Amino acid sequence: MLYRTLLKLKERNGLTDDLKNKIDIFFATGRITEEQYNELMGVNKGEVEDSKELVN
Repeated sequence: MLYRTLLKLKERNGLTDDLKNKIDIFFATGRITEEQYNELMGVNKGEVEDSKELVN
């Protein structure tokens, strides 16, 4: 339910800084999954794998 609401807000207003902050908070508190977070933030799977390689 929360994910769909965030997705609608993104579609309606775009990915504003305020919405990014809200998405970050919901992810940090476990209200949305990593997959949902990545989709909402516009991160594709290739970018996530590349960033993981940089950390290692």
